[in-house]
Amino acid sequence: MNNRYLTLLILFLSAVSCEPEISEFKPGSGNADFSVFVTIGDSQTAGFANNELYKSGQIVSFANIISRQLLHVGGGEFKQPLMRDELGFGNKLSLGFVADCYGDSLLLPVPSGGIPDETNTSNIFAEEGPFHNLGVPGAKILHLQAPVNSTGNPFYSYFARFASAPSTSVLLDAMSLNATFFSLWIGTSDILDYAMTGGTGNPVIDTHEFSTLYHSVLMTLTSGNAAGIVANIPNVLNAPFFFHIPPSGIWVEDTLSPSGKRMLEENEIVLLRAEERIKCDGWGTEAIPLPESFYLSKSQVMLIKERTAQFNTVIKQTASEFNLSFLDMYSLFENTTDGITFDGITFTNTFISGGLYSLDGISLTRRGNAIVANAFIEAINKKYDSTIPMISITQFQGIEYP
Repeated sequence: MNNRYLTLLILFLSAVSCEPEISEFKPGSGNADFSVFVTIGDSQTAGFANNELYKSGQIVSFANIISRQLLHVGGGEFKQPLMRDELGFGNKLSLGFVADCYGDSLLLPVPSGGIPDETNTSNIFAEEGPFHNLGVPGAKILHLQAPVNSTGNPFYSYFARFASAPSTSVLLDAMSLNATFFSLWIGTSDILDYAMTGGTGNPVIDTHEFSTLYHSVLMTLTSGNAAGIVANIPNVLNAPFFFHIPPSGIWVEDTLSPSGKRMLEENEIVLLRAEERIKCDGWGTEAIPLPESFYLSKSQVMLIKERTAQFNTVIKQTASEFNLSFLDMYSLFENTTDGITFDGITFTNTFISGGLYSLDGISLTRRGNAIVANAFIEAINKKYDSTIPMISITQFQGIEYP
């Protein structure tokens, strides 16, 4: 062989030997056992969207998305207390064209209509339980250990339909499943219940009490040596329900003001449900100042932010104490005003068109749930050296347009 071809052969073989090996992705459980997965939380865990809990929304809950991905790494059956139809208890919103007070046709959230299946309110535990998704719309930290028949949560009719007994609690039903792995995302409703009523609803729980209850919940969940992941609380004021408008020209009621009214100030927030009243009914004028339940004052905004930060400190410290995976949901959603991008799609907190929040302005869309599911999976993989496959966001629909 002449020297020229010999040299070329040597160079070719050298190049081939230097090519990096492409390793095939192999799902694996790592240091965790995912055979019995249980999720505990509030509206988002349950699959609540568009102001209601309904069947297709539950199917695309972030919890159910995670459970499907866990099937690749030894995950087992994951039962959800599915509604019988797409109407739930009858409060669902859909997009529809409506005429506003000026006669203009606008695409806005409207009641979906229809008659819900009457069995949606019936207990289904005996025929379909036990259930692995124990997310209850509106649930607060204190509700997790409270019996169904003694809690003050108006949404607990959702839990009553799949609880194992009238005297049970979310935590008791969770422990009866002998979970090997759990997720806990709780605390958001503790903030929201106050924020969504303009600070006129139930006061936000004291941080010390929240800490005591949160510690108790995790002590119980880990008592059987289950591993798990916890998530902290996002800044709820970033959701489109909290309508950020320039303060100039908006009059509001204020019992602390000598005249009982004043102008809206910088860093105060008007709630989304006031928008139509301001536009069509003359609210926000000096003659008809905006009621206190329709906006958040500076002190209320400050309380919400401070309590969120305090609760998040508790959640992170307690997760570390019990050696659990921790997901920083606050950071995940903090930049939604400017936009967050996943799988080439940019999401914002703009109402309807932003693609992240559903028609109630608080809960997430299907794609929003997929984003959350991937965030959970990423955090689990990092903590437990597992390789749970992620899900493509593009598989899921955003807002449904007529």
